[in-house]
Amino acid sequence: MDAEQKNMLSDGAAAGASVHSSANNKVASTVWNGYDCVFSNDDYLKKLQNGDIHHGQNTEAEVSTDNPRMSFRRRGSGRALDDYGWLRQLDLRSDVPSIEEIRDWSFDTLQFEENILVEVFISMLEFYDLLTEFVLDRETLKRYVFAVMHKHRKDCYYQRTDIEGEVSVTGTTANASEEDCKSSDDGHHVLCEYHNWYHAVSCAQVCFLFLTLGGADQFLESKDIFCIIVGALIHDLDHPGTNNDFEVKRNTALAQKYHNDSVLERHSISEGLNLCARNPELDWLKSFDNVEDRKYVENYITEAILATDPARHATIVKEALTFVEEGTKAYGSVTSESLSESVELTQFDRANLKHRLFIGRLFLHSADISNPLHSSFDVARDWAVRVTTEFSKQASKEKELRLEVTSYMDGLDSEYNIAKVQISFFAFMVQPLFDAVGKLFPNLSHLNDWGESNCDGYREVIAACEKERGEG
Repeated sequence: MDAEQKNMLSDGAAAGASVHSSANNKVASTVWNGYDCVFSNDDYLKKLQNGDIHHGQNTEAEVSTDNPRMSFRRRGSGRALDDYGWLRQLDLRSDVPSIEEIRDWSFDTLQFEENILVEVFISMLEFYDLLTEFVLDRETLKRYVFAVMHKHRKDCYYQRTDIEGEVSVTGTTANASEEDCKSSDDGHHVLCEYHNWYHAVSCAQVCFLFLTLGGADQFLESKDIFCIIVGALIHDLDHPGTNNDFEVKRNTALAQKYHNDSVLERHSISEGLNLCARNPELDWLKSFDNVEDRKYVENYITEAILATDPARHATIVKEALTFVEEGTKAYGSVTSESLSESVELTQFDRANLKHRLFIGRLFLHSADISNPLHSSFDVARDWAVRVTTEFSKQASKEKELRLEVTSYMDGLDSEYNIAKVQISFFAFMVQPLFDAVGKLFPNLSHLNDWGESNCDGYREVIAACEKERGEG
C-alpha cells in the first residue's frame, strides 16, 4: 500500500430487547403514527378501484381466521384519504433461510423474526468463507451482531405500544454486557418505523446481492467484502428516527461533537466500533491483530458509512459517472449497448485502492436507498410507509419545537401524498444513481426496471384516489 492509498483510508479515521414473538408466531405488520391503521391483502387496490372500499367509513370488516392477510379497518376512523391498505399482516418466520434464498432479489427481511436475521447476516459472511480467512470466532461475531440488533431502535411494527415513541426493553443479549445492549436513552428505545434492525440487515443483504449477483466481488479483496457487509449492518446504529438536519437545527450534543458534519453517520460508526473496544466478548476486531490490517478495516468501514449521508449523494453520482465516462473513453469503439452487456469493460482495477474504496462507498449508499427497487411492490410500499411515517413524526416534532419544518416530510398523511413522494424520490435520486450503477455493473441494470414498475403501482394509487375525489 503506497503513501497516497494510506492517506486515502486514514482520511476517514476522524469519524470516529427482548425478541418479540407471539405464541402462534403471527405478528401484525402495522404502523403507529397516532392514527388508526389498516391491514391489507393484495386485493386492496383492486377493491378500491372497483368502488368496493371507501375511505373514511366507520366500518369494521370481518376477519377470517382462514386468511391471515384479510383486510380490515379499525373502528373509529373517520379520516378521508388517510387510511390505506399498504400495511402487511405477516406470519413471521422462525426458520433460518438457505443461502440460496438470501442470495435472491425477492428476499424480504421483514418476513423474519428479528433474531433469525443474526444468522442471515453471518451466513452472508460464511458464503465468502470470511470467518475462516480472518480467523474470526463465530460466537464472538454472533454476540456482536446480537448486540448490534439490541442497540438499534426498536421496530414499532412488531413491538406495538400505546405510548407513542417509546417502548421498554427488558431483555439483553446473552453473554453481552447490559451496557452494550441498551441504547443511549437509558433503557428505552425510540420506536423507529424505518431506521431499525430490519433496515440494517436489509442493507447488508442488498450489498451481498451487489457483490454476488452483481459480480462486483471480482474487483475487491476479501477485507473489502467483509467491510462492506459489516458496514451496511451498522451504518444506522442507534439512529433516532430523525435526520442530520434535525440534530443541527437543535444544536444537539452530537451535532456539536461532530461539527454538524454527517452527524448520525459518525455517531453510528463510533457506536459500532466501540462495541468492540468496550467489551472483549464482542471484539471481532482483535482477529485483525496486524495494526495496518486493523486500521484498514476501521477506515474502510468509516468511509463506506459516511457515504450513506444523503448530503453526499451528488458526489457519489458524479464519481460513478466519472467511472462510466472513463470506461467509455477506454473503449471508444464499443457502443453503449455493448458496454452494458459485459462487466469486463468496467474500469475497475482490483489493485487500485481508490477503486475498491469507491465500490464500498457506492454500494452502501445505493443499498441504503434501494427499497423502491424491490422486486415486490408489496414490499416496496411497506418500506415506503415506514420511512414516510418517520418523516411525519419529525415534521410534527419540528412544529412542536418551533423549528423550520422540513417541507418534504410534512403532509405525508395519505396514500395519495406518499405515492407522489415515492415517484419523485425514484425519479430524482434513485433512478439516476442506479442508471450509473447499471452501467458499471451490467448485472444490476435491471433494478431500475423494478423501480419503474413500482412507480406504475403508485400511479395506480394516485389515479384511484383522484377518481374517488372526483378528479378523474
